[in-house]
Amino acid sequence: MDTNKLIPGTCRLMRIREVLQLCGFSRATLYREIKLHAFPAQVKLSARSVGWLQDDVMQWLDARIAQRGPAYQASIQVECHDTKRGAAIKPAHRRATDRSE
Repeated sequence: MDTNKLIPGTCRLMRIREVLQLCGFSRATLYREIKLHAFPAQVKLSARSVGWLQDDVMQWLDARIAQRGPAYQASIQVECHDTKRGAAIKPAHRRATDRSE
């Protein structure tokens, strides 16, 4: 059975590695965001085990994406096609700065 496909009316729990990978947080940042009520709280599974409801995490992620606003979405649609080759290109992200100076 494919665990990524949910049966209607069921919920899936995500373990910390999956949550960290999906959100791009460090463990410390994740728990700080939970403490600030900026990220969904974990569900205690046993004395030493926790998980997060996949629906809660995905709703949080959707809300973060929506914060970019319509201007960002419009700029992506305009810039995403290379007219010479007809291939889709990814939008440029923040460039890393050289901090060796």
